Amino acid sequence: MTQNNLKAVNFALMFFLALLTAYFTLENTASTTVNIIPGVSGSLPIAALVIISSGIGACGAWFFASWTDRLRGNEIQELADTKNRMKDLEIDLNRIKAKQNNILPFSSVFRDQTSSVEKDVA
Repeated sequence: MTQNNLKAVNFALMFFLALLTAYFTLENTASTTVNIIPGVSGSLPIAALVIISSGIGACGAWFFASWTDRLRGNEIQELADTKNRMKDLEIDLNRIKAKQNNILPFSSVFRDQTSSVEKDVA
């Protein structure tokens, strides 16, 4: 699915849930007793209780999503740091190879000649 289709589905779902909540609040105006902690209680309409509990649930979901994104961001940053370190090490390796070739420019030629002599002997 494309990004626009997902946004439309998300909007339709949220709109439907908002309408459903509004209908529920209109139909359930009766009060109920809420026990917060032992010995402390209050009376609230069922609709208000549903709205409050859904708000607390939404805040919990938002907190969990932001925490997960933060952890994922840390993992992505560690991966980027590792890639940068690998590039630096590769540059250092190439620099060392270049220095080695500058110091002993004919060492590879001698190695090639000795290996060809060994092949001729065999």
